[in-house]
Amino acid sequence: MGRKYFILVMILAVSLFSGCQRAGLKTKDIVLKNDASGSKESSSQGEIEQEKQPESGNVTEQPLSQETVPQPSAEQGQNEPLPSQGIERVVCWGDSLTFGQGGEGVTFPSVLGELLPGVPVINYGIQGETARQIAIRTGALPMTASTFMVPADCTPVQMYLWQNGEDPIMLRMGDAGINPCTIGGVQGILSYNPDEIKYYFTRTVPGEAVVVEDNTQIITYGDQDKRSSDVVVLFAGTNRAPDKNTVQELIDTEKQMLEHIGSDRYVIIGLTSKELVPDVVEINEALSQAFGEHFLDIRSYFLENGLKDAGITASDQDAADMSQGEIPSSLRVDVVHGNSVFYRLLGNQVYEKFRELGYISP
Repeated sequence: MGRKYFILVMILAVSLFSGCQRAGLKTKDIVLKNDASGSKESSSQGEIEQEKQPESGNVTEQPLSQETVPQPSAEQGQNEPLPSQGIERVVCWGDSLTFGQGGEGVTFPSVLGELLPGVPVINYGIQGETARQIAIRTGALPMTASTFMVPADCTPVQMYLWQNGEDPIMLRMGDAGINPCTIGGVQGILSYNPDEIKYYFTRTVPGEAVVVEDNTQIITYGDQDKRSSDVVVLFAGTNRAPDKNTVQELIDTEKQMLEHIGSDRYVIIGLTSKELVPDVVEINEALSQAFGEHFLDIRSYFLENGLKDAGITASDQDAADMSQGEIPSSLRVDVVHGNSVFYRLLGNQVYEKFRELGYISP
């Protein structure tokens, strides 16, 4: 009788063990399938992820004078970096054309993120900014503060910004590449109150009160985070655009940015709108001479191949646009800003320029 019970117990134990194994395999299969489908969906949409910040730079919960200022974003795919790409990170500095105005969520940095899976692509585009303002955000043109007291707590305090003796007109449309910044050794957030027409500084964590001396340089986030290994894309000059006689100012400013960032791997994107920039042809020729193989003449590409590569048949308006040297209306939402097709084509062309320059393998 005891022997029968022993055999019965052994049979039950084996059955339970096998059932657990089968259940475990099924659970694992479900997890893997969910992970795979989620990863595929993220990759196809070019998911945008926030660039990792130092712990002290996590300022989204700190009180500001008006509203919480968004952090710089990293736009990237979901796969691991491919060794053949040879790119650790891409940083794109610019204005609304880098920000992606008119693209309904599509930006050329986001397209680069899709084409370079696993490589962080940072979009430091702010609408309406001039080349000078972009250079200030990079740290190439120093921005300073007048004397003020940073309190021990995280209360916003009014202060003044200066660059070359005047208000640089910052933070009107965003803070990408500025925050979190450091002033007098204190990390915090710069903000602008348009109703009061005043700048404020809010430290990120409490500490000792600090007196900031006059003419103290503000170290922007982009300046602190720059890396000589970055591949840099500069798209500047549309706002307060130069003419053929003043284009050297734009060239000098972009060279200052590149020298300050310290990377020898870069792309300079040319200007696009003939209506907004009447001397656009001469300006792009000057940029081409100054930057050589690093220059991307995106305007000529849009005029010659944009519609074809997009699979769009030219309308009568497109034909009229191109006859006058304007990018076809089918690729634009207004005189200067592109639509989603425009930004996707632009991202593809920047990627091809990376390939041409040897930053990624053919």
